[in-house]
This record gives sequence, structure tokens and C-alpha cells, in this order.
Amino acid sequence: MRIFYILLFCILSLFPSAAIAHGLYLTSKDGKIFAHFSDHSPAAHAVVCIVDEDGIEILRETLDEKGSWQLPDSFNNIPHMIIIEAPGGHRTYMTWEEVVQGTSRKFFNYLIIRTALGVVVLCCCGFLIKHFLKPRSKISNPK
Repeated sequence: MRIFYILLFCILSLFPSAAIAHGLYLTSKDGKIFAHFSDHSPAAHAVVCIVDEDGIEILRETLDEKGSWQLPDSFNNIPHMIIIEAPGGHRTYMTWEEVVQGTSRKFFNYLIIRTALGVVVLCCCGFLIKHFLKPRSKISNPK
């Protein structure tokens, strides 16, 4: 019984760390960059860094309170990549070609899609485990 309580404590102590973990995502549209976390809150005042092909920093600014930033009209060097750094060690990047072409939200960026997919995977795994662990009944053939 003691092992059960230790195991339960270990499992419950992992939930707070999973609840506050989130990623940083970057999209662009019409010459603007938008950065947001996985809970859809804006990455306000995150640092924007534009680097060239050699990794030399061209421009360094911060996002506004809505997590957006307007691209400048011209640069001294040709940009290669945009890097966004937010507090807490969050970092993401996008190539300059993606910024110019514009990006849209992908299918798996929606929380409801990821949640539904997770539920389906868990149900399928449960079904497979139940199916393979169920003892087989032996039916004898009557003569």
C-alpha cells in the first residue's frame, strides 16, 4: 500500500509542471509578425532578432503588447532568419522566405484538434491493450 501512495504522489507532482509548460509560435501576414504561446496569449515584449546568412545580427527590437511587430521597409544586409526570444527560455524562428510569403495557422495548431487526436490515440491504445490482454476462450469441437 505504501508503494501505491508513493507512486500516486509522484504522478500528482508531475501535473503542475505539465500545466504551465507551453510553446512559442510565430506567424506572419501582410508584413507583420505575430508571436503567441500555445495557450494563445500574446508574447508581449519578446525580443525580435533578424540575422543574415552569416548569423550576424541586422536588427534587434521588441514586440508590442499584442505580440506583433511590423517589418521595416528596407535593410542594409539581406535578412535570412527572424528569431523570437521570450522570457522563460522560449525561442522560435522563421526563415525570411516564410515571412515574405506569409504563413497561416496549420491544422495541428488548434488546441481542439490536438486534444481530439490525443483522446483518439488513448482510446485506441486502451482498446488494443484490452484486446491483447484478454484471455482467449478455448471452444472444443463436439463430435
